[in-house]
Amino acid sequence: MTVEESILGTGERERREIVGYIQMLLDSINDLMVKYKQELKNMGVINRLGILTEIITMHKYNPEVYMGNYWEELLSLINIIKQDQKLANEVKDIEELIEKINSLKELVKF
Repeated sequence: MTVEESILGTGERERREIVGYIQMLLDSINDLMVKYKQELKNMGVINRLGILTEIITMHKYNPEVYMGNYWEELLSLINIIKQDQKLANEVKDIEELIEKINSLKELVKF
C-alpha cells in the first residue's frame, strides 16, 4: 500500500479518476447535444439526455449518487444514439470514456 492509498482510503483514487473522466464525458455529451440537437430530438432522447447530464453534473463529485440508476439509463441512451449511422462515429470518444469509467466503477464497487 502506498502512502497515498493509506491517506485516501480504499477506492478513493478510483473515485477521483471517475470524477475526472465524468467531466470529460459531460463535456463530450454537451457538445454532441449542441451539434446534433435536431437528430437527438428526432430520436426522442435529447430531453432525457439533458436531464441526466444535469443530474450527473450536480453530483459529479459524488459518483455513488449517479452510478446507480442514472448511469445505466445514460448508457442505454448512448446505445440508442449509437444505432444512428450518422452519430455512431460521433460517440466513439464517449464510448471510450464510458469504458474507462466502467472499469474504475468495477474496482470501487458502487
